[in-house]
Amino acid sequence: MNLISQKKKFSTQGIFNMKIFLIIIFIGFSLFAGAQSKELQKADDLFNKFNYSKAISSYQKILNKGKHTYYCSTKIAECYTKQNNSEEAILWYKKCIEHPEFDSKLYLSLAQELLKEGKQQEASVFFHKYYQHNQSPHQLLTLSYIEYYNELYRDSNRYKAIPLTINTQYDEFGPALYQNEMVFTSNRPLKSISKRNDVQTGQAFFNLFTVDKTSSEAKLFSKDLQTKYNDGPVSFSTDLKTIYITRNTNFETKGINTLDVFVTKASGEGWSKDIKRLPIRKGNYTVAHATISNNGQYLFFSSDMPGGYGGMDLYACEIKNGFIGQATNLGKHVNTAGNEIFPFVDSKDVLYFSSNMHPGIGGYDLFFSKKINGQYSIPFNMGYPANSKADDFSLVLDTNSKFGFFASNRGGGQGGDDLYALQIIQAVDYCMVEATVYSHADSTLLANAFVNIINVETGISTSTKTNSSGKFICHLKKDKKYTFEVRRKLYTDFKGVLTPEELQKFDVLKLNIGLQEK
Repeated sequence: MNLISQKKKFSTQGIFNMKIFLIIIFIGFSLFAGAQSKELQKADDLFNKFNYSKAISSYQKILNKGKHTYYCSTKIAECYTKQNNSEEAILWYKKCIEHPEFDSKLYLSLAQELLKEGKQQEASVFFHKYYQHNQSPHQLLTLSYIEYYNELYRDSNRYKAIPLTINTQYDEFGPALYQNEMVFTSNRPLKSISKRNDVQTGQAFFNLFTVDKTSSEAKLFSKDLQTKYNDGPVSFSTDLKTIYITRNTNFETKGINTLDVFVTKASGEGWSKDIKRLPIRKGNYTVAHATISNNGQYLFFSSDMPGGYGGMDLYACEIKNGFIGQATNLGKHVNTAGNEIFPFVDSKDVLYFSSNMHPGIGGYDLFFSKKINGQYSIPFNMGYPANSKADDFSLVLDTNSKFGFFASNRGGGQGGDDLYALQIIQAVDYCMVEATVYSHADSTLLANAFVNIINVETGISTSTKTNSSGKFICHLKKDKKYTFEVRRKLYTDFKGVLTPEELQKFDVLKLNIGLQEK
């Protein structure tokens, strides 16, 4: 495509990113909706309408009266996070965690903001504190977040992330591949369209645009799919005859809206106006970002439906004879207390998505997870430059998983969310090692054994400890050689080697390591 920008663009840090409207529009509404004061309701209404500056002032007035101290402090911290003001967000999150009954998830929010400020060492402290309070399979990956963070910047020559010439000062995100075109979502204004502006944000509603390989000029994708409000993002079936559209279910003046996925079929040279809602949503919650697996047998989407792990989770529905089955949560390996959004499944059943809670570089990061024995495994962070300290999301790839597009609000862009081409020069493939450490004498599982893993090529080590069940987990790149050492008090050290030849045989390698007593 003739879309790749050759010039470095200016940064617009601090601009509110409109994609949040289409990602988590219903998350974060007041927990006190049933019995809150008028002044608190006013502050929450301002927050829900994305008027964060006025919301901060309103919450501050309530705080000055000594009311709702913890709740208002957390909302002020969230406001500064939404405004990309990490410095102030950090100050307020630190106030919040001094409350005797604070939510330990705030450790994770604080750590993410510290990463944006380049304070990796301090962020590592709060990641560690979060995992002390919350049992998670991800805490077994590394003992030191700094080691993990630095690893994400290595092998940066595996990818190239290139800004597109179609980017504007407005938002562009949610790319989808269609024939020889790329369809995307943007709130750039259109003089020829009668859509009103969003009274909550003052900006235009989102439309669907398209650009082909021979042009860098974006045009409206289809008038058949247009509504008065937000349209997109979209995805297509493998045969390109079906389109799935994320839209508002309604648009109320108070801004309390949910998202849902609508579907229609190709008709002639356009799309049928018989647009139907997917039969998934059964309550007052959001269903968004639907995508179909390559074989057409599964529908993946993101939702904050009840029963999840928190925020937006990823779900899948089996499709049989044209009917969509019950939604199944993809589980604790994939989903977190934060948001998992924008799923995409390639031809090898590898799941790509964005998360703001899996350990990463900062903000929303891109991850991928392999399907092993019918379940998606602990995801692998794609690393830099696919990821940055800002938000990186909505990745789609071609049929060979060698080239694709994604969105990011990283510095150096045109403003807001921009689209980037992603060239995969050397794909990362990993083997997930699941090891159990035990006493050779009586098979007792050994907790808190120290594990040190060294990349022979670079000499760089990563360390972790076994959990209460004597287990540790690590992602090892299949094209690298590693040595590892397991140590525990009163036992003889164990040393081992894992070669590329061994690692390439497995997606999951299970090891049982018996330690001899001294």
